[in-house]
Amino acid sequence: MELVRLFGTLMTASLRGVLILLASSLLLPLGAAAQTPAEPFPATSRWHPQEAAPADSVLQARLRGVFGEIEAFQDVRVTVRNRVAHLEGAVVQPQEATEAEALARQFEGVLYVTSDLTAESDLADRVIPAVDRLEKYARGLLDFLPVGGLALIVLLFTFGLSRWIGAWEAPRALRLSPLAWGLVRRVVQGGVVLVGLVIAFDLFGVTSLVGALLGTAGVAGLAIGFAFRDIIENYLAGVLLSLRQPFRVNDVVSIADHEGRVVRLTARELVLLTFDGNHVRLPNATVFKSVLVNYTLNPRRLFFFDVGIGVAEDLADAQRVGVETLDAMNGVMEDPTPFARVRELGDSSVVVRYHGWVNQNDADFFKVQSEALRLVKQALDDEGIEMPEPTYRLHLYQAEDLPEEGAVTPAASAVEQAAAIDVVPDGELEAQVEEELRTSDEPNFLSE
Repeated sequence: MELVRLFGTLMTASLRGVLILLASSLLLPLGAAAQTPAEPFPATSRWHPQEAAPADSVLQARLRGVFGEIEAFQDVRVTVRNRVAHLEGAVVQPQEATEAEALARQFEGVLYVTSDLTAESDLADRVIPAVDRLEKYARGLLDFLPVGGLALIVLLFTFGLSRWIGAWEAPRALRLSPLAWGLVRRVVQGGVVLVGLVIAFDLFGVTSLVGALLGTAGVAGLAIGFAFRDIIENYLAGVLLSLRQPFRVNDVVSIADHEGRVVRLTARELVLLTFDGNHVRLPNATVFKSVLVNYTLNPRRLFFFDVGIGVAEDLADAQRVGVETLDAMNGVMEDPTPFARVRELGDSSVVVRYHGWVNQNDADFFKVQSEALRLVKQALDDEGIEMPEPTYRLHLYQAEDLPEEGAVTPAASAVEQAAAIDVVPDGELEAQVEEELRTSDEPNFLSE
């Protein structure tokens, strides 16, 4: 019996031990999970539990070595226990304490960082670093003075040379207009200044800035070109016109349905004085692109007018009378000689066109044309050559209203009057142009 009782006691104890071991094996993972922190290591730590962690002494030596190399952290003391870094000491600025903590967290193997860092409140501790920085800046400035002085000399020389070039006068051998010469001077000045800036930037060690500036200048120039396209177009057209000189001061020209005498050419426009005394300003681009007629360039100018002759009249006789009258006129050139052509055959008349040449250096073109028309009409009347009118008129006279015979004094013949007419240029419009040039302050880029 005692043996059976002992065996039962042993079985009961064994069963109880098995149950306790089973319960402990089931509850142990739950307890370990409950005791495990949500984030056992700082997020910044790169150490993993399964890897071999550096020893505390190694971490402490590494932290002290790095902090000793940084001027702001040289007064910081570092201790490491169980991979927990503790910082204490003083820093100059409050933000430097935060930077020291962040730096310590970056080290592999550091689990946590505690800090007792304080910011210095002593005035001397704050002033001395600032004075040191100023001293450092001063030493850097002294080291930079030779290079900066040389760059300043280059810039001053460049700008002085640019101003000297701006005062150059155009050589007579080049025969350039003032407007074209001004453009050449500006291009040369810009090139000299650009070279000086490149040399100065190279001395400063900022050559990469030159490319950026040139790129910016190119983009800005493109934008300005689009914004001021009309102004730039007129300026370039003025330069080309001043180079070509298709007209001079006081020339009679016809441009874009405007006729008059040339007064001046400016950087933007051409000024004309019309025959009725008005000033017309034409943009240089319009002048450059329009059809231009210069009546003064060739002093010989042809005039013509049409006369209707009756269909029953001898056309050869009508041509002869008109040409003889023109040939006898003062102001009509003998070479080339005047001539007449039959132009059109109408219902009640034949159109004859009379031509004559005028030397504009000796006679006024419009005066000669007017007198030629009057004298040819009189010559045809004197010869009894009919010039039919498009309308018919009926005149009724009473006997007592008729003029007495011999009361009308016959006028001189057309040929007799032709040699005595006044066709000398009056010069009134030319005088107005000269007065305009004297009284105006606007520049003129045309040769007189």
